[in-house]
Amino acid sequence: MDIIGKTHQVDWFLGGDVPDNNYDWIMPWGVCSLPFNQTIEKYSGKKALLCAGHPSDLVNIEKFDHIFVESPAVYREMLPFTKSISIAFGVDTELFKPNPDEPKIFDVLYIATWSEGWKRQSLFAESVKGLRACAAGSLQPDGIEGLKKCTENGVYTMVGLVPTRVVALLYQMSKVCVITSWHGSERSMLESLASNVPLIITKDNELGASLVEYHAEIVNPNPIKIRTSIDLQLKRQYMDERNWVLQKYSAQQYVHKILEVLEK
Repeated sequence: MDIIGKTHQVDWFLGGDVPDNNYDWIMPWGVCSLPFNQTIEKYSGKKALLCAGHPSDLVNIEKFDHIFVESPAVYREMLPFTKSISIAFGVDTELFKPNPDEPKIFDVLYIATWSEGWKRQSLFAESVKGLRACAAGSLQPDGIEGLKKCTENGVYTMVGLVPTRVVALLYQMSKVCVITSWHGSERSMLESLASNVPLIITKDNELGASLVEYHAEIVNPNPIKIRTSIDLQLKRQYMDERNWVLQKYSAQQYVHKILEVLEK
């Protein structure tokens, strides 16, 4: 935001609904059906949506001059309904990076909001029995079950908003990252790979699988398949997926993709 703000007047819609026509672009983040987007046409600037991962949400889509999406799967599904669309996504590779001097305290790490409905921490807990595992994230009401299951299975848990620098450190302290969500967690996937931590995701997370492709191990969402993959990855001597993230999904690439559209 800071880099883009140096050359463009962009309202990221961080709050308020009073039209301010001093901006070149209005760029809310989220889904098309956000209440704000129902009346976005009252702004005179061009409109773009930073859309995470809900390709079936097409309400108000005709009001946007451009749609930015995070994964190839969302791009393909929304393409027929948009005026203009592109993939723009990335992580801070200066923060998320390997640190060979950091001891590997955890065999397995899972960073995600505690939510049984879509993050499935119970599946993670069943997959990591007997391993030194860590699960961390903020707690949603439906996350209690997964938190309880992790605790029962000896998983080290962190509940609450985890500072970004702590998240980066957790990757450096872990041997493998496992993401059991069926939807979302694409940013965590890139953070793991940027840190050169082997990544395992579930096959039913179609959006995430379209993003990382062969750079991750993609397995069926059952504990036996996940554990088999974990055991294999724990034996892995070397990996370098960070270079792929640097080339395609660094913060610099993220900014570049947005500026390409703003400067047309």
